[in-house]
Amino acid sequence: MTQLTISQDIRPISDLKAKGSEIVTQTSTTGRPVVLTRHGRSVAVVLAVDEYERLQQAAERGALVEALREGERDVEAGRTLTHQEMRAKWLAEESKD
Repeated sequence: MTQLTISQDIRPISDLKAKGSEIVTQTSTTGRPVVLTRHGRSVAVVLAVDEYERLQQAAERGALVEALREGERDVEAGRTLTHQEMRAKWLAEESKD
């Protein structure tokens, strides 16, 4: 994500209603988010769709990496099951539903 330009990318929330199309165009052309403020405090961020999707994918990759690390810690600590043990556990839980 491109760094904010404070003089251009921080706008009052009233601009969203009055100049919504301009704000959307700005995010698309600059690649920068627009921060909306109310009474001088940040309340929302407008992002281009491609930037939002990139952030979502990055978050998902981060969650996957953390899950893999957790699995590695479990293996190192000896918290493992054989395939048969896991299948039996899964079938037992499924039969409860």
